[in-house]
Amino acid sequence: MHDRPTGRPRTIVPDAVSLVALRLFDERTYDAVAMDDVAVEAGISRRSLFRLFPTKGSLVWGGLDEFRERFEDALAGRPHDEASGDALRAAYRIAATFPADVVEVTRRRLRVIRANPSLGQEGAFFVAELEHTLVAFVAGRDGVSEDDLAVQVRCAVFAAAADAALTWWALHGGAGGPAEVVDAVLADLV
Repeated sequence: MHDRPTGRPRTIVPDAVSLVALRLFDERTYDAVAMDDVAVEAGISRRSLFRLFPTKGSLVWGGLDEFRERFEDALAGRPHDEASGDALRAAYRIAATFPADVVEVTRRRLRVIRANPSLGQEGAFFVAELEHTLVAFVAGRDGVSEDDLAVQVRCAVFAAAADAALTWWALHGGAGGPAEVVDAVLADLV
């Protein structure tokens, strides 16, 4: 006889598992935490953990796809006659309006990334994809080539400013939420 429970298997919520991992990374440092530690603390099997998160870095970078999707959707919905800088600012504000249930995960995620520069390599693909989205949008909106130096630099500045603002929010909080912090910083660039 097996002591295995009958019925439907329990649902594993990826953001909840990420939050467990991020708390461990805050407490012990990223390098000191093994995937087995995360599985035990989250109350899931090692196999389930690796099915959801194939690498330790993916526990940190996992939620950023939703940010990129919100950003891309917001860009697509901007009025066609709006200046590209204003459209980028508005899209970043929308993307940085995190659902209430992921604010803590997002804050911890950004703090762990800041404290562990080696995570930048794993997130480089995400960052490059986002920057390509910016460049394609601005070049198309402004009627210039994606290879245009001014477009490349402008988009890199916007991306770096938004990243710095979100990281500042994660470390310091402040009167506003992440959307307000990002918006205030990007207002100076438009």
